[in-house]
Amino acid sequence: MDTRILNQLEEACAEELALVQKDLGQLEQAVGVMVKSLGVGMLQRLVDRGGNGYEGPYVACTCGGWMRFVGHRPRAIHTVFGWITVQRAYYSCSQCGRGKVPYDEASGLGSEQLSPALAKVCCLLAVDDSFAEVSRKVGCLYAEDVSDTTVERLVHQVGTVSVKQQDKELEGFRMQREIPRSQVQPARLYVSVDGTTVHEQDGWHEAKTGCIYWYDERLRQHKCYVGRFCNSQEFGWQVWLTGCRCGLREALEVVYLGDGAGWVRSERERHFHRAVFIIDWYHASEHVWECGRVLFGEGTDATKRWVHQRLSLLWDGQTRLLVEDLLEQCRCHRGGKREALEGLCRYISVNEEQMRYDVFRAKGYDIGSGAVEGACKHVVGKRLKQSGMIWTRAGSSATLALRICWLNGQWESFWQQKPLAA
Repeated sequence: MDTRILNQLEEACAEELALVQKDLGQLEQAVGVMVKSLGVGMLQRLVDRGGNGYEGPYVACTCGGWMRFVGHRPRAIHTVFGWITVQRAYYSCSQCGRGKVPYDEASGLGSEQLSPALAKVCCLLAVDDSFAEVSRKVGCLYAEDVSDTTVERLVHQVGTVSVKQQDKELEGFRMQREIPRSQVQPARLYVSVDGTTVHEQDGWHEAKTGCIYWYDERLRQHKCYVGRFCNSQEFGWQVWLTGCRCGLREALEVVYLGDGAGWVRSERERHFHRAVFIIDWYHASEHVWECGRVLFGEGTDATKRWVHQRLSLLWDGQTRLLVEDLLEQCRCHRGGKREALEGLCRYISVNEEQMRYDVFRAKGYDIGSGAVEGACKHVVGKRLKQSGMIWTRAGSSATLALRICWLNGQWESFWQQKPLAA
């Protein structure tokens, strides 16, 4: 900024600044208040000088007729600097009765009174925090009062735009069969899928979550998340489209990690049939722990010894020995304990080919689903499963979509599309 302007500002605020000159924190706060006041004043002056959407006495209407310029209509807009008022040109069509405000469309303004910058801030905070916390933090960071209900409506509106974009992309592929272009070309690509439940108004529902990841030449891990409240087939297509952008078709090797559930298997067969299928270590271990707890109780030394012995066999790929051991123990138990042993035996027998952990480790494959298990907790749980939260489907879907948009590094490109006005 020009030195003369800075000198004038300092002279104008000399008395206020002198009072806090010796305290950097208070000085910084005072300068911030001054800059904010200047910002709202300058913003108001600039919008007052603009044409604000005036495009002449008439503009074409979508009905085929003409819209006539009626006049300028005011609208109060809440910005990061404070409130301003914009006089926008308004057009109306006498044939169809439709109205038009070109300034709102060009500026990306939505139904709320928030400016794009303040709306973007609210949505960014909302990918991590509750709507009430976002309201508090906006007040603390910007000294602006945005209610939690306003934040909630905003997130639902903007997040729904992101959900619709995903649906449109899938529909476009089904119509045109145009495969998304690969943005990277990893030698080995991992596709991991799982599910976690979210409390909605009519009960608990599953959010299917996927994490597609790979390692670069420096062994740095790169991730891309997928998350939807939908059936397995639709989710499978979303994972596949994301995988294509991550080099699925070009990768020399593809590794598919999951818990062995029916839908996990079916989507693997549908989209990732050439992939090496691994029952991830976390889920396999959890099945053994569940059986051990039934046999010997929660947190007992006997449970730990029993589980670690069986996990040692599983780790070394000795699934046949483990199945024989479990069958032998079944003969010694009745009731719930026998059912637990039989259930674990079936689980290992069905997934035996996908539990060759000795072979997988020898080939250097990841056998744990830390990525997808982390996705369930990090992507879904951290935001949607906070204490006391009960969602509508629209709210959970929109919030999840925005969170994934941020985590996948698509935030700026998404907001460049002016989602408020969509």
